[in-house]
Amino acid sequence: MSDFSNTGFNRRRALGVMGGAVAASQLGVITSARGHDLLDLNDRGDFLTAIAKMRGSTDDRVTMGWVRGTRYAMVDNYATPMWNILAGTFFRFTKADDEGYDIRSIEVAYFTDLETNKLLETWTNPFTDEVIEVPQTRMGPSLIKMTADGLKIPNPAGEASGMTINHAFKPAVTVGDDVWITEEIRVDSGAPETEGGYRFVYNENSTYHSTLSELSDPQATSVPAIVHFNGAVTFRPWMGFGDVKGHTLARGAGRHIDRAEEFDPYYLELTEQYHPDVLNDIDGVLANAK
Repeated sequence: MSDFSNTGFNRRRALGVMGGAVAASQLGVITSARGHDLLDLNDRGDFLTAIAKMRGSTDDRVTMGWVRGTRYAMVDNYATPMWNILAGTFFRFTKADDEGYDIRSIEVAYFTDLETNKLLETWTNPFTDEVIEVPQTRMGPSLIKMTADGLKIPNPAGEASGMTINHAFKPAVTVGDDVWITEEIRVDSGAPETEGGYRFVYNENSTYHSTLSELSDPQATSVPAIVHFNGAVTFRPWMGFGDVKGHTLARGAGRHIDRAEEFDPYYLELTEQYHPDVLNDIDGVLANAK
């Protein structure tokens, strides 16, 4: 996904500050000029189409997304930065039926140093002084079912095996030509703390932003979209917090893109070194999704 043009940005910005009547009038001009109707985001089918275009593509080709951000340790209600996040996801959306898509996806993410932004291999926990090895993240390839209601993972694998996973798309928020759609993910291992088990709880909200005019273009199978990410997650055992009470908090932002060349150059460097198959044979990788 390429950067928004100055013309597009100015138009969206102008629409965002218009009153209801003026905005409606402007959207009517857009509709007439482009010769097609705008999507009705209250309609289940149109809403599904909008999500598919913002997160992937409706024509079965591979698209991608990246997020850069920071993860914090929340102890005594204070946020202490731990490391930066450099993450990328690769998708292939295939229309299954009128109700949804099959999504094949894989995510590869790295934790990087707060100062240098270079790959973090070890980290000293500031609360316990324990030096820990920092893992990389590779999740998938996974086969996911997507409807207008949310995502369903038929066969959770790896760390997600046996966990309760709930996902939902919230109703679209529109202001003029701007559209925001938020997805909520809630994961719970359900392990009882009273029996000494480790209970993993993961909360994520990702909000995608695009424009109604771009989403409504019948010739567009994928659209430019910006994503803002927030997450709250329990401390993981490998983080070395021991008996310290708290959780982690993450924030980040990124884009939906069409070409691997649009990733951060350092992300491409790391992935070429540690996960070359994802860059060199993504079709083969996603074909193994299950």
